[in-house]
Amino acid sequence: MSTRRDKINPSRTRMLHVDDTTLLNKVARGDRSAFQQLYYRTSGRLLAIAITMLGSRTLAEDLLQDAFVKIWYSADNFDAARGEPLAWMITITRNLAIDRLRQNRLVSNTEDFEASHLPTLKDENQRLADCLQSLESPQRQSIFAAFFQGLTHQEIAARFAEPIGTIKSRVRRGLAALKGCMEG
Repeated sequence: MSTRRDKINPSRTRMLHVDDTTLLNKVARGDRSAFQQLYYRTSGRLLAIAITMLGSRTLAEDLLQDAFVKIWYSADNFDAARGEPLAWMITITRNLAIDRLRQNRLVSNTEDFEASHLPTLKDENQRLADCLQSLESPQRQSIFAAFFQGLTHQEIAARFAEPIGTIKSRVRRGLAALKGCMEG
């Protein structure tokens, strides 16, 4: 006996007993109904993981959409010998969530620095605050990450998605500019 839901979604009944590995292999070949069934089976679990990591259902729903786009385009990269399909999809979702958290932290840290740290510095040392403010934004952000957050050059390069040499140059030039400003 079929349910009302099965009548609405006939592809669900056709693939009800197909395992996730088979579905993912069909998705890799562009099978939209297999993708729909895979979404139907796994989206709840992936959404729960995204909500837990991001702390917001709205952000998690956006991330889930990105995750399934990546799953659609990367399905041919899945290797059943290395693990289960759900674990592979969880990894995609988790990595996207981590990237999103890092982006949000970077924006938040920059805003926090410019909104709250500079007034504190101005109270303690107006000249230093003015000199920091006079730096170009990339130099100021790199110096802040290195000296106020204690990040290494490599960590700063990863955060800003810039080559490590660029970050080292920004810090070096920024410190030279600060020294010149403080002495002048």
